[in-house]
Amino acid sequence: MKRVIRLALVVSAAAVSLAFTSSAWASYSPSLTVTASNNKPGAATSLLLGHIQSAADDPTAKDTIYAPLGYGVNLSQAPGTKIGDVSATLILRNGGNAEVAVDGRVVADNPANHPNDQCARGLHQAVWNLNITVAGTPLTIPLYVDAVTAGPEAAFASAKIQFCLAGPIGTPAGAQLEFAFFDVNGVFSNPANTTDRIWRATFTPYVAGTPQPNPAGTTEGQAVVPGRVGLTMATKSLKHGVVVVSGRLTVDGQAFGGGLVELYKGSKRIGKARTKGNGNYTIRIKIKKKTRVLAQVLFLGDLPGCPAPPLPGVPQGCKTGSLSFFAFKIGTARRKK
Repeated sequence: MKRVIRLALVVSAAAVSLAFTSSAWASYSPSLTVTASNNKPGAATSLLLGHIQSAADDPTAKDTIYAPLGYGVNLSQAPGTKIGDVSATLILRNGGNAEVAVDGRVVADNPANHPNDQCARGLHQAVWNLNITVAGTPLTIPLYVDAVTAGPEAAFASAKIQFCLAGPIGTPAGAQLEFAFFDVNGVFSNPANTTDRIWRATFTPYVAGTPQPNPAGTTEGQAVVPGRVGLTMATKSLKHGVVVVSGRLTVDGQAFGGGLVELYKGSKRIGKARTKGNGNYTIRIKIKKKTRVLAQVLFLGDLPGCPAPPLPGVPQGCKTGSLSFFAFKIGTARRKK
């Protein structure tokens, strides 16, 4: 999923405002995104989880992410196992509101090391450490992970991931999260059906300008992972080494317009096109010899509202909804003789 992370950062940067609208924070409506590496029922899948908020939002104190019912959950990774990578953009409130990009790794830890952590007290089935460096200072953010099998949450969730964020008060250079993506590998398997999967997250902000969380400001975000995503690809050779690469993008069996299909030769992008209203796309390339090509599409987009009823007990209700998916197809382009 490493390439997916990099592409997600580019796409999300276009989806959120990176300009500072005010030095005073007065709003709060983060978004959750969840992108699956594949949608095959029952199959193991890597997942790219994203937290997106604007520069004008209040800083975030805590996220709790819920995987919907039906997902298989494997939390048996030994301490030291790499779960995935993380890429994020932070705002340095004490550094002239400069934006900095940070990268790091998510590594399994021993849950016995974290029974008294204030963020999520108690013994958890798994703890993953998100390790980054901010303004030259190493920073570790523990993620507390549990399968959900009992209690009220079992009515809508198969697993939950909790983590807390310090800042901007108390972090290097007053760092505040703007958006972050981290992939999770070897943990989840898809539900057995092809219905859409609705992930949920609750976001709790800080009281603006203080190190105190603001539970009354907690909001919900929902993220749709489609149950079916299809990308086709065909090649047609013309004269002088020109090849037309074409295909169709569908989501839940319906044509999907506006998806950006990118064509790669190895790690080099050699073409791109957006799908039309009927889901079709066409890319023209020129080759010198038989060439193996990969077409891929990564979509992260806002929904006009929340796709499901909000969770009970969330003070501000559900404020954001997103749709995300990833698909790829590999083929061979041949030069016409």
